[in-house]
Amino acid sequence: GPVLRADGLGHLASRERYKDFEFFCYLRASQFSNGGILFRAEGSGQKPHEEIQIHDVAGAVYPTGSLYGKRRARYVHVPPETWYPFQLVVKGRRCVVRVNGETVTDFDGLDRLEAGHLLLQAHQAGKWIEYKDIRVRAI
Repeated sequence: GPVLRADGLGHLASRERYKDFEFFCYLRASQFSNGGILFRAEGSGQKPHEEIQIHDVAGAVYPTGSLYGKRRARYVHVPPETWYPFQLVVKGRRCVVRVNGETVTDFDGLDRLEAGHLLLQAHQAGKWIEYKDIRVRAI
């Protein structure tokens, strides 16, 4: 199927707003890429929002799957440019993130509870993140 490529700097936002949802996709990224999946966000990508980091650096403060600013994920190594399943489930104050089938973050203290857009973020020039088979379901 089609592949969305986040390359450079910017955001791609959903038209719909979601409060509680399941997000699933297959994802792959260039080595040391930096981006994220923002949720309960305003359409511009500016705060307020929550963000799941996509950053495949083992020693990073917030490696892939981390809830940015709130909870560091358990690092799961996936070789660069390799497709893997990515899942995010958000319900109330809780979010669960699975990277390549492993739960890396389970956090029950979200501050932002209002419905908002989902945004795919590219945050570094010269690096890319690709998404395919994206599925979002309100719960």
